[in-house]
Amino acid sequence: MTAPQHFEPELDSELSTTSQAAPLTGSDIASLLDSKILVAGARVSDIAYLKTMLEISGFTDIKVAHNGEDILTCLRQGIVDDICNIDLVVLDSSIDGMTARDLRMVMKQFDEWQLIPIISLTAQSQWDHSQALTDLGYGVTTVQYHPLTAESFPPSVMTALAVKKERDQTYQQEVALKDEVSALKVMEARLKFSIDHDELTGLSNRRKLEQAIELSLIQARNFNISSVLLYIDLDRFKVLNDTEGHAAGDALLIQIANTLRSFFSPNDTLVRIGSDEFAVLIDNIQTPVALKKAEDVRSALDGYRFEHMGNEYHLSASIGMKLISADHELIAGDILSHANQACYTAKERGRNRVHLHNPGDTEMHKLRHNVQWAPRIRTALKDENFFLEFQPIYAVASNMISHYECLIRMKDEAGTIYSPSEFIPVAEKMGLVEQIDLWVINHVFDLMKTLPNEIAFNINLSANIFLDHQLYPLVERKLNETAVNPSRVVFEITETSAVSNFDQTKAMVNRLRGLGCSFALDDFGAGFNSYNYLKYFPVDMLKIDGAFITNLENDEVDQVLVKSMIDVAHQLGKKTVAEFVERQSTMDLLKLLGVDYIQGYLVGKPQSNIFD
Repeated sequence: MTAPQHFEPELDSELSTTSQAAPLTGSDIASLLDSKILVAGARVSDIAYLKTMLEISGFTDIKVAHNGEDILTCLRQGIVDDICNIDLVVLDSSIDGMTARDLRMVMKQFDEWQLIPIISLTAQSQWDHSQALTDLGYGVTTVQYHPLTAESFPPSVMTALAVKKERDQTYQQEVALKDEVSALKVMEARLKFSIDHDELTGLSNRRKLEQAIELSLIQARNFNISSVLLYIDLDRFKVLNDTEGHAAGDALLIQIANTLRSFFSPNDTLVRIGSDEFAVLIDNIQTPVALKKAEDVRSALDGYRFEHMGNEYHLSASIGMKLISADHELIAGDILSHANQACYTAKERGRNRVHLHNPGDTEMHKLRHNVQWAPRIRTALKDENFFLEFQPIYAVASNMISHYECLIRMKDEAGTIYSPSEFIPVAEKMGLVEQIDLWVINHVFDLMKTLPNEIAFNINLSANIFLDHQLYPLVERKLNETAVNPSRVVFEITETSAVSNFDQTKAMVNRLRGLGCSFALDDFGAGFNSYNYLKYFPVDMLKIDGAFITNLENDEVDQVLVKSMIDVAHQLGKKTVAEFVERQSTMDLLKLLGVDYIQGYLVGKPQSNIFD
């Protein structure tokens, strides 16, 4: 009898890549000995012999099967959480109808069984070349020949289990690598999407829009295909966002985005530009059709109802339009800018409207004017380029000048003088007027310290200064520093400013009056509710709006109204001032009507030196 032989070319191949690995440790061997082994064969005695041989060698978990159905049952029962706990199948050729080839063909159909090695036990005791190639070609790990011995069989089993362990590790690494690659692909797809899309709404973003506009310009220049860009800005979105929070604002923006999707085709480029701004590029469309489309969108958003936490909000939108034609001078940025300018004009003209871009729109000229003036104002504050002029106020009772109204002026580096009408509106829009108010207060108090005590000053204040926490401490400090009698100080506030933030303004006026300062309500009579405000607003003096004074002698209605203002003021214990008095006849009539003070060019023009 020839000595037992075994043939393991596939095993040698599988282990070749791990030939440099560290040798097995005691814990590794113990782990292999605990592996689950399925020994299958038709002859009970042969299977018992193999089991005994393995148990003597230290293997602890051995199952047996005597036919093909038993083998498959054991394999199926070994599956737990998509993993089969059987680590090795030893298949004897004595099983009818189940060769190693047949078993491997079945096992290859299931992921849970593909990695399990098979040791094939042949009936022949000598090398069978064709049979070995057949078995090994179908994934048999090892071919063993009878008779088996303790010197050859257990080591082959140990080697096959080591292969199983190596296969499991490799498979786990492959799975982890596939998961990582899949995650990277998802990240890559998200990154590609985010480059051209808005994260919140899923719409395209400005980058995608600019690319689309460039294509529209090429079509317009080369094929005379007209396009239009709509710039949509939600009106008063900030109110909801500030009162209800950003989560509510985001929810509304998503709803608006879905509403806009329903209005436009997939061929149109719908984008979210910014916080509450959207844009739509529509190609191959004529101006009348585009205007109708824009008006339909505006109408749909007009009164758009949004509910949040029991509160209901009604929205609208301002829409700017820019036609895209064969203009070789324009680029995508210009088109977007023009559409934005048209939207700004729509907002300035009352909101909730559609406006087609027009280079002659005065709103944009005003905006550019404001942008140019803002740095000039900042420079003037920094470099002390503001100065004061003083217009006298004549007291009828004493027949003398009793007050001077302080009027601010500004000069630039070239020495050009600017009146308040040129820079105060800009300062109000840009949030700089409060700084100007504080500058005036500082300088007037410092000037009053150097003048006789009988000279009093009227200081104009803007509406928002009454909300500034610096106002009261500044006046209190300047009164202490200069020792100026507070009765010499009259702060002027316009009727419209008094109405703005009424309660807070009223509270600040009372605090300043508590220091001894007086207040005059300027432009009185200009509003429809003048008398109503007078009833509740704590002022000491009324300055009658100049519109009632300029034609007083010739307009009986103005005479009646001025007379009523003077009488009501006197009944309430307040003094009256008539502005814009330029003729002696007007002054004489005002005296007959009972006015207390007169101001205008007849009395004196504004001048930088009150003693000239």
